[in-house]
Amino acid sequence: METNAKTQLNKLVNVYSSILPTNTFPWVMLTFAAIAQFFAWFGGRYLFPKVGLCKRIFLLWCIALLQFVILIPTIGVSTEILGHSESFIVILFITFQLLIFIILNKFTLKSSFTKSHMISFILIMFAVILSRTNYIK
Repeated sequence: METNAKTQLNKLVNVYSSILPTNTFPWVMLTFAAIAQFFAWFGGRYLFPKVGLCKRIFLLWCIALLQFVILIPTIGVSTEILGHSESFIVILFITFQLLIFIILNKFTLKSSFTKSHMISFILIMFAVILSRTNYIK
C-alpha cells in the first residue's frame, strides 16, 4: 500500500543511504526505537531518581515521543520503500525490545534475568528466523 508519505520516506532513505547501507535501515532504526522505549518504560527511577511522579511521567512521555518519531518513519520506510511485511517488522521490533532490555538491564536496572527468560528470548529469535523463510506457508 502506497501512502502520501512515500516522497518523504524516499528522502529519508536517501539520507540514510549516504551514511549506511540501505538494507540496514530497519535493523538500525528499530534498535534506536527499542533503546528509547526501554528508557521511556523503565528509565524513570534510573534517569530521574530525585524527580517527583508528575514530572517523571512528563519526562518519560518525552522519551516515548522520541521513540515514536523514530518508529513511525521506520515502519513506513521498511514497508513502503524496502518491501518488508508489517508482520516481519513487528516480530523484529519485539526481538530488539527484548534484546535491548537484556543489555541495558544489565547496566541500569540490574534485575534478574532467569533461564526461562533466556529460553523465551531464544524462541522469539527463532520466530524472527521463521518469519524470513518460506518453510511455513
